[in-house]
Amino acid sequence: MDTVIKVLFALLALVALLVATPAAAHDFNPGVLTLVEVREGRFDIAWTEPVDSLGTGHVRIGYPPQCHREGDHLACGREGLRGELTFEGLHARRTRIVVTVRYLDGDAFDAVVTSDEPRVRIDKAPHSEIASQWIRLGAEHVYTGLDHVAFVVGLFLITGAQRRRLLATITAFTVAHSLTLALAALHILELPRAPVEAAIAASVVLVAYESTHDEKTFTRRYPWAVAFGFGLVHGLGFAGALGELSLPRGAFGVALASFNVGVELAQLSIVGALLALAWLARARLSDVRQAMATRAVSLVLGAFGAYWFFDRAYLVLNR
Repeated sequence: MDTVIKVLFALLALVALLVATPAAAHDFNPGVLTLVEVREGRFDIAWTEPVDSLGTGHVRIGYPPQCHREGDHLACGREGLRGELTFEGLHARRTRIVVTVRYLDGDAFDAVVTSDEPRVRIDKAPHSEIASQWIRLGAEHVYTGLDHVAFVVGLFLITGAQRRRLLATITAFTVAHSLTLALAALHILELPRAPVEAAIAASVVLVAYESTHDEKTFTRRYPWAVAFGFGLVHGLGFAGALGELSLPRGAFGVALASFNVGVELAQLSIVGALLALAWLARARLSDVRQAMATRAVSLVLGAFGAYWFFDRAYLVLNR
């Protein structure tokens, strides 16, 4: 295995893991506002505040002027729900609000509101706009899910500079978690989230340990098989996040496929960054420094994986 590539990956992993808290693993819980028309011009309101490890303040929703809130209902009269929704209090930069509107005639509207643009105009969005919104959400889930990033880092350390092994391993991981993501989102396969998250943490511990030696273990000989097996588990973790987001019925296929595309684009960007760092390290790091950095990253990955595992296993045992 090329220790240079391991070193480059080590540098990226150290930066990514040390600047964030362990609690941020797979921690992505945007707010969800669902408006369902029950009579002409009258909607039932279902609202879930956004929550993440960085914390957010209370979010205040502003409805179009012709609409008036009456408890858990919104009365908009003959004009209907048309106009601008505003959200005050989105102070955390990564805060997101998923807006879903369902009309009596079967029409639907879906949008994602961000802290940079805390407003949305209610209208019927084409599928192309819905797709771009869910692609962004999929990518953000990877970037904010440190346990997923840590697992990809571990796979990279194990496969090293062998491009074919790396390609086969990442492809197997992608196929596996895409499969279980789809099955879980369609409610064909459902498992409790707590043990799934504990298993994801265990996968980080495994790849961290395997990256500390060069023995011909099963994982070292067949990293693609291990990536596929744990990819099935990671897919269930992604599905757990999708369950909280509530995929829009009117564009379910578009939203699901787009979310998965966002996940893959983010994953490929991480691998690309690691390859770029590996290329730079060949000219700048000595063999000794490469070995030290690789060892340090393996230990960091293992420490975080162990923390996540015991933290999540405790939740499983106390349910």
